[in-house]
Amino acid sequence: MVGRQLQILDLIEKEVLEEIVRDFTKATRVASVLVDLNGQPITREHHFTRLCEKYCRSTPEGRARCYASDRFGGEEGKKIGKPFIYKCLNAGLMDSATPIIVEGYHVATLVMGQVLTKPLSVEEALETAKGIGVEDVAGYLRALHEVPVMSYERLQSVVKLMYTIAKTISSLAMQKYLSQKAYQKNLHNIINSVSEAIISTDPDGIVTLINKATVKMFSREPSSIVGQPVFDFFADPDAFREHLFCGNQQQEPGAPPVFEFLMPNGQVSYAQASFRKIFLAKREAMGYVTVLRDVTQEKKVEKMKEDLIGMLTHDMGNPVLSIQRVLELMLDGHLGSLNERGGDLVSLALNSTHKLSGMVSNFLDIFLDECTGLSLCQVPGDMDSTLAESIRHVGFSADDKKISIHFQPGQGGVRMLADWTRIQRACVNLLENAIRFSPLAGEIAVSADQIQDEKHGESILVSIDDQGRGIDKEKQTLIFEKFYTTSAADSRARRGVGLGLTFSKMVIEAHGGEIWVESPYVKGSGGVVGGCRFRFRIPVTSGQHHMVPKGDVHE
Repeated sequence: MVGRQLQILDLIEKEVLEEIVRDFTKATRVASVLVDLNGQPITREHHFTRLCEKYCRSTPEGRARCYASDRFGGEEGKKIGKPFIYKCLNAGLMDSATPIIVEGYHVATLVMGQVLTKPLSVEEALETAKGIGVEDVAGYLRALHEVPVMSYERLQSVVKLMYTIAKTISSLAMQKYLSQKAYQKNLHNIINSVSEAIISTDPDGIVTLINKATVKMFSREPSSIVGQPVFDFFADPDAFREHLFCGNQQQEPGAPPVFEFLMPNGQVSYAQASFRKIFLAKREAMGYVTVLRDVTQEKKVEKMKEDLIGMLTHDMGNPVLSIQRVLELMLDGHLGSLNERGGDLVSLALNSTHKLSGMVSNFLDIFLDECTGLSLCQVPGDMDSTLAESIRHVGFSADDKKISIHFQPGQGGVRMLADWTRIQRACVNLLENAIRFSPLAGEIAVSADQIQDEKHGESILVSIDDQGRGIDKEKQTLIFEKFYTTSAADSRARRGVGLGLTFSKMVIEAHGGEIWVESPYVKGSGGVVGGCRFRFRIPVTSGQHHMVPKGDVHE
């Protein structure tokens, strides 16, 4: 136990102590009580005389003298190591105090007495009553005559029994103490074997206990950590203080917060922190426990990854655009005429560069969305034109598999503000996905309809239907995750390799819409098709919305 004196109630339950003192009083008919080191009662005051209960302890001065007398008796008993018989410091009655000792610790005192071995003089009684401020002096004297009188030999025999009782209490406490000590040792070993830093603080945030991992993490001597405010070891003390005192009461879901902490050499490291308030009996706050996990290396790897992704996505863009420009010049005849076979090959290469360019753009947009939030560039446009251009963009891939794409413009022509460049890339991703998994000479149906309902208001609903293998129900939400891959056991299964569907979901949701897949789906004629129907809905009013950086909250 850190920072406080060992207490009897830490070792024996109060109900047990109460029962022992009560039974002792019944057997001896002598007043008794168990008190702490300051003379304050721990148990109830059993069989107290009317003199002590109604008069001696009825005034502040009288009560203070009684507590001081019990404290004095316990201190003297500890000195001699056995029961101490003495005149109480208040009324002059005979008392006896036996200390409860647990491995050298004085944890409580068993006090009994309130008897006389010989009568007190009236003068002495009057002086005591006057000294403690008793107004009913006559009542005090009458109560004095009611005090039990016993021989000194009888008193000694009762004290001997009390000594046996006290040793029994000490033995019970000792067993519990040794058990707790063994538990504390095991707990100490366990805590020191943990790789995370564990820091215990008092209610004010002063460090009281640390484990070996804390010493290693902070690269400081234990003496320079224990006794110091825990906040001072962090770059932003106020933020750490707020989380320590409040964060454990209102913990939000997700990863724990990360804090910068300062090393002795001036370098900055990072720790992920979890907080918990700890309590004693009766919900009395004892302090806080903080668990720190060093994530410095993870931060470095994350930074390297961000730098690498940023470099790749930016640096890959220019070469791809250069290749596209050269291939376009070749197809346009600016670099000389091509035969039919050459034209087909250049068209195929150009189509591949468009796909590669889209992949790079998808990668960059997802990276930006995760780092700072996706910023939409909204301009006037309509879904019909966007879908028509998307279908033209994938025409070469569709022709290569002799796939027919059916689309009738006219239902999604409402003009609205949106980031049409990114929406077109999302539509191209969905169309390429449908082409990839459609059988040879298959059909793909594309539609855009203007709809309205109470929940979403006015929206544009886009559907892209294919006749491919379809997607199992339990995997239909997973395909929108980054780099999702189904089991390789079935090579015919759809695979979410790449970021096309992830990008499409991100863009649609950035416009305030939603995207989903139905597999199998029901055709308008009522027939069931085993392929996939990808659908997304975008509010017509999406132009009034804008994407904000991650962490901001819409009210």
